[in-house]
Formats: sequence, structure tokens, C-alpha cells
Amino acid sequence: MERITVRPYEDEPPVPSNGTRRRPIRRRAALAGLLLLCVSPAQTTQTAHAAEAHDVHHRHTGQRLYVSDYGDNRVVALPTRGGGESVLVLDGLVRPTGLAWDRAGSLYIADTGNNRVLRLLPDGGGEATVPTEGLSRPLGLAVDASGDLYIADSFNDRVVKVAADGSGQSTVPATGLLHPWGLALAPDGDLYVSDFVNDRVVRVSAAGAQTTVPVDGLSQPTGLALSAAGDLYVSDSGNNRVVMIAAGTGAQTTVPFTGLSNPLGLAVDHRGTLYVADAFNNRVLRLRPNGTQTVLNPTGLNTPTGLAFPPRTGADR
Repeated sequence: MERITVRPYEDEPPVPSNGTRRRPIRRRAALAGLLLLCVSPAQTTQTAHAAEAHDVHHRHTGQRLYVSDYGDNRVVALPTRGGGESVLVLDGLVRPTGLAWDRAGSLYIADTGNNRVLRLLPDGGGEATVPTEGLSRPLGLAVDASGDLYIADSFNDRVVKVAADGSGQSTVPATGLLHPWGLALAPDGDLYVSDFVNDRVVRVSAAGAQTTVPVDGLSQPTGLALSAAGDLYVSDSGNNRVVMIAAGTGAQTTVPFTGLSNPLGLAVDHRGTLYVADAFNNRVLRLRPNGTQTVLNPTGLNTPTGLAFPPRTGADR
């Protein structure tokens, strides 16, 4: 997908007489450009790929990475050890972005173009729409140990929580967000949010206290991921890089990916291997702990956006 120049939002104030704009307005235009296709009708590609559709669990052999293929309105599973992709059968998906799994094996998908979140039930149980109210361009997703779902409700500048017990939707007490994008949950319940327009990552503790993660030089942060050791990875999309904030010390380093163009979703596997959706290069990259970079076998990806691994099973060796 090419970078797109779009008209300002309808609620954007006029340009001041000196010709300058406030920085948040430019950032909003950048996000609108990336997600411009969300507002346009699009036909899904699931029918064309029906022969490739698979049961998420019964045909799972080894490790598979699930990818939201934004430009093709589909979610695919890419084997990390070679082989062809599989396409999930989903009804009416339009511009999918964030992905997340719960411990029971359900896959959640941000159906961004339809302003909803889908849940693909395990063991061929079909799909359902998560009951939410008023979503506008949902992006990042995360699920906690209790099964509560968190949604970056981007164009509403908030993060919402949908309780697993059916008690309804609430707003996470985060302040000052402008188009939140990526979400990541720590084992202690801390929620990390990439605040796209404000060029920062914030942390909201389980108790509701908000702090800004000390990261230097961020520009339009998108995807987030936490390693088993607690290291935080951030897709610094405006700088075409991924940065890591070390657990404990807070030291910041640039992850040695090469050739990135608008990195978005991130995922870390159980071996500590990092994967990035290299969106404008239409590929998914893998970086092993030894620094070796490879491209996952893609078949026609079009702006891959979200990445997620399912819960590990005995088949994951």
C-alpha cells in the first residue's frame, strides 16, 4: 500500500494565517492515511481462498503465526518453519488489524472497517461479534489471564475493556490518548498502550495509575509486544525501526532489523524470536536471538498489520 495523502478531518480547524499546523493534526492525517481504506467498501477474499481454509486447532502442526492481511480483508496463518499459508474463513471481514488469543483458544480480530471485534471460537465453533458499544476504528487487542478483552478504540481516543463475565464494557482510566494503537499486557496486569499521535507509550497499572514509558525519539508508535523476560518491543513506525526497552534497567536499544518500511504488528515466540509486520514491504520478518533476519514465506500479503501466536499446545515443539 502506498503512502496516501488525505484531506484533513472534517473537524480540523482552519490553517492559521502563518501557514503552520499543530503537530497533532499532522499525526491525525498520517493515521487517517494509513487507515483510509477502512472507510471504503471492500469485498472480502475468503470465498476465493475457501479451499485453503482450516480448522484453527485440528490442523495445527508446529508453530503458526496468525497475520491480519489488512489490504486483502483476511486473516492468514503462516507456518514459521516453511510451507504454505492457510486462510481463516470469516464472514464480511473488512480491513482487519489487531489480533489476540485467549487461553481457551479463541482468536479475537479487530474488524476495523466494520467497527467491531470478532471472536473465532476454538475447535470449529464458528465466529461471533463481541458485544461492544460505539467503537470507531478499533485497532490493537489484548486479552488478560481472566479472559477480559482490551480494545484500542482508536478514533474515540480510548481503550475499552470487555469483561469476560458478561458484565459489559468499561473505559480504561488512561488520559490524554490520541489514536491509541497497540496494546500489550504484562503478567502483573499492567497495560501498555502505544499513543500514536502523541509519540509515546503509556503504562496503566492494574490499580489504574498511568505513567509514560521513557522512550527516546518515538514517531508514530504502533505495535507492542512483551517478551517472557518482560522486555518491551515497540514498532516505531515513523522511524521505520523497532526499539526494545529492557526489563529492569529501562535501557533502550534499536532492534537490528534491516529494510523496514512502516513496521506495525509485533509478536514474540516462546524461543524469544521476534516477528514484525513490515507493512509497506508486504512481508513478515523474523529476527532470531542470534541476529539472523529472514522473511516468512508470504503468499500475496497486502499490508500485513497484526500478528499473534496461539496458546502453545503439545504440537508446538
